[in-house]
Amino acid sequence: MLMSGMVMPFATPEAWRTAAMQRSSAIDTEEVGRRRAVAAAHHRRHGMPDADTLADQELYVLGKMELEEYRDYLIFKFMYGVE
Repeated sequence: MLMSGMVMPFATPEAWRTAAMQRSSAIDTEEVGRRRAVAAAHHRRHGMPDADTLADQELYVLGKMELEEYRDYLIFKFMYGVE
């Protein structure tokens, strides 16, 4: 069970990300543009992350996950395989 109390429905982080990317966006194109601008400004200040991190960021930027689910996904991803 994750911090939100949600039981993990996916076997791997990759399966969760793939399923999320197949969803419709929960936000309009204007909000996607705002989120892209914030991400671009962050990358200019802190450097461009690796491709895997960029793919993760797209989950939020495109509105495929809201913050709570995105947080749970990242927790699961970084705990995945840790015993």
